[in-house]
Amino acid sequence: MDDLMGGFDDIDAVVDTVPVDPSAPGDGVAEPGMWEVGGLLSASASYNLRDHRSTTGTDYGGLSKLRLRGLLTIDGRLGADWRSHVDISAWQDLAYTYREADYTQDVIDAYEKELEILDGWVGGPVSSSTDVKIGRQVAVWGFADNLRVLDILNPLDNLEPGLADIEDLRRPVGMLRVDQYAGPWRLSAYVTPEHRFSRNPPFGSDFYSQVGADGSATRFRNVRPDDFEDIDLAASALGRFSGWDLSLHAARFWVDEPYLDASDFDRSDADAIEEDFEQAAVLRHSRSRLLGFGVQRTQGGWLFKQEAAVIDDLQLTRTTPLEQPLPLLNALPIVGALIPDTDGQALPAGARAVQRYDLLLGVEYFGVADTTFSLELAARRIDDFGPDLARSGYLEWASETAARVTRDFMNQRLRLNLIGVVFNEDGQFWRRSGGGIYRFDAEYELARGVQLSGGLLLYDGGRQQPFTVAADNDRIFAELQWSF
Repeated sequence: MDDLMGGFDDIDAVVDTVPVDPSAPGDGVAEPGMWEVGGLLSASASYNLRDHRSTTGTDYGGLSKLRLRGLLTIDGRLGADWRSHVDISAWQDLAYTYREADYTQDVIDAYEKELEILDGWVGGPVSSSTDVKIGRQVAVWGFADNLRVLDILNPLDNLEPGLADIEDLRRPVGMLRVDQYAGPWRLSAYVTPEHRFSRNPPFGSDFYSQVGADGSATRFRNVRPDDFEDIDLAASALGRFSGWDLSLHAARFWVDEPYLDASDFDRSDADAIEEDFEQAAVLRHSRSRLLGFGVQRTQGGWLFKQEAAVIDDLQLTRTTPLEQPLPLLNALPIVGALIPDTDGQALPAGARAVQRYDLLLGVEYFGVADTTFSLELAARRIDDFGPDLARSGYLEWASETAARVTRDFMNQRLRLNLIGVVFNEDGQFWRRSGGGIYRFDAEYELARGVQLSGGLLLYDGGRQQPFTVAADNDRIFAELQWSF
């Protein structure tokens, strides 16, 4: 070793270094106006392990996905400091061509093919301490990785529940974001005129869970706000300190999950039938407010997280008894049936505003080489809860538990993931009465830019949507991806 390192003892053997201007062309910094193009091509497939049908009668046994996808990414520099970014995604699912199944038009529209601009923004500094970004983008709130309390600014793509992590499911939204930096703090303001909501399994999917008393699917019109109507406004403050971080959040926003508004239905019409109710009732979104905070702290190989939020003016469906019974069936999608009450029948009416309190606790452990353990618990409580909300299927206390183990092998070329998420009732974290998702997957780097992944996805039936119908939806999946 002395012979090998001896040359470094001689100061004359050191080669003189030459200062380099980092802004000079050809030194690794893109010139103003330069564009870079990248992306990926992938082929993915899913195979259902059990023969089963959706609530509309569609056969979902066997092959459920055979998708070819392309993603084109364009990055550019506009002047010395401003940047632009565009992601264009397109895919075609051949399974809907080869399988002879009676799919609904909603399923075909959602799953067979797509061409969409995902991210598309321009950003840069307007002063030495202020940055601006405008366009369709993702803005992450909070510190949790698996469950959501503060992370409300972007909806999710839930067309295939449980197949991917939240970080890969967020849908970009058009917004103006302004960041102001002051010491350890980043102060951010968000103005969001584009209103996008989560993409959930459509009518006819084997995950579609709005069903009536006889088990058949029901659906209602979804009334959504127009873009630039009641623009979402939000603000946050993030402080980075030695060993810990603190974030504060406030928002006025459209709530992602809709409620059923049946206030236009004539409850006194003794001749009313199911179709009358379905035409009068609509799904709407609450215009609500959020105040919350988040904290994370590191200590040795541990990372501790906490998030809390209060959501005000949250509209929930009220279900009340009928004075005179009506010959209605399949009327209530929230719990799946027309509910018999002690006094006869109960039916959704209007909605009422409530407050909901959300709390999340999480911990991660990095003390084992190439291995990460994480656990997150979230609880949600509705204030001023009553029988009118219980009849609609809401829970005064609802909770979620997410556990994950990640392990890297072969110099990080192979990664194994094991994750389970269970949904609970009455604040009992360890029960799975609401349902659950369990996923085991592996990711292997075949070559530079080429990755093969696959795994097993299991669903546990329960009393919360979509697990009321998803117990037979277990599947295996695989994907081959080339990034360029």
